Amino acid sequence: MEENKGIELYLNKTLHEEQIKFPMLDFEINADGDYQYAVKYYEQPNKIGIILLDFIQNDLKDVSFSIFRFYGFNTLLTDNERKELLALDSHDNKKLANNLEKLYNKYKKDFESYKRQIIDILEYCIFNEDENLKDLTPLQRLVVFCNSNDIEKYSILKHNHFNKFLKLNKDMTKMSKKNIINTLKDKENNRYSFQEIYEIDNFYNLLFLEMYFILKEDIYLKKCKNCGKYFLTSNSAVIYCDNIFESNKTCREIGASKVFIKNLETDDAYNLYRKVYKKKQALAKSKGGSYEIKYNLFKNQGRDKKNAYKLKEITKEEFIKWLNKHTN
Repeated sequence: MEENKGIELYLNKTLHEEQIKFPMLDFEINADGDYQYAVKYYEQPNKIGIILLDFIQNDLKDVSFSIFRFYGFNTLLTDNERKELLALDSHDNKKLANNLEKLYNKYKKDFESYKRQIIDILEYCIFNEDENLKDLTPLQRLVVFCNSNDIEKYSILKHNHFNKFLKLNKDMTKMSKKNIINTLKDKENNRYSFQEIYEIDNFYNLLFLEMYFILKEDIYLKKCKNCGKYFLTSNSAVIYCDNIFESNKTCREIGASKVFIKNLETDDAYNLYRKVYKKKQALAKSKGGSYEIKYNLFKNQGRDKKNAYKLKEITKEEFIKWLNKHTN
């Protein structure tokens, strides 16, 4: 085992995923048949940028525990800190929690500082409404940011050290030529091709790299129009996240409903429909007889017409024309 080996990351831009290979604190069975802590390597697919998003948006203490066990185990902790964790009794969860809390207290100021820096940069480069920046890409805005701020205060920008190289991700020597060709034609297959590999030796460099992917728009960082939280999407037109907001409904479900209702409230055809409906309802209650028959007929036919309008099966002009015939 190479004790100081870092993280390898490669992108699948078609799926908007990053495949990360990293050393982590895990378990193994020793010669006596007991569990003990050990370093093991894992490969994990993530949505591009999700590690950065977790870091800036979730509780830093909770996030730090996964950092120390996963992405930062070999790339952030010292030799002694790693040895202390590996030497713990794997059954003693309390001691593990205590050690992770000690590490959090040590790295807390750095984490808080990098979180603030990253948010500053993302807000400036993606969400800034300055007219002068309107036609610039996020990366171009970063150039402006770097040259108009005290860059010494943004140490995250100095964590941009990683090696990039190409390698064949999977060996195809046992596959037939036909199978190789068919496999490579599969656009979503990223297992059997040359990949751009980023080799990272520090957790903060990983944060910078993910920030770079976001600014390069390999994936889009958005701010939910309902809850206000950051979220990642492969569709630049999406404005609501998929997090549960209330009543077991996501922001996307709630937001779409709010927009639909708002649009209807300002819609000429819908407003006319409501006026006609209320007028017929009032006449049915006050006069009854034929007015009640007309009201019930309009209620049933009007519902069908309104739904047809919502579904764009009829135009606004057609809906208004039909409503004008029933105003009396």
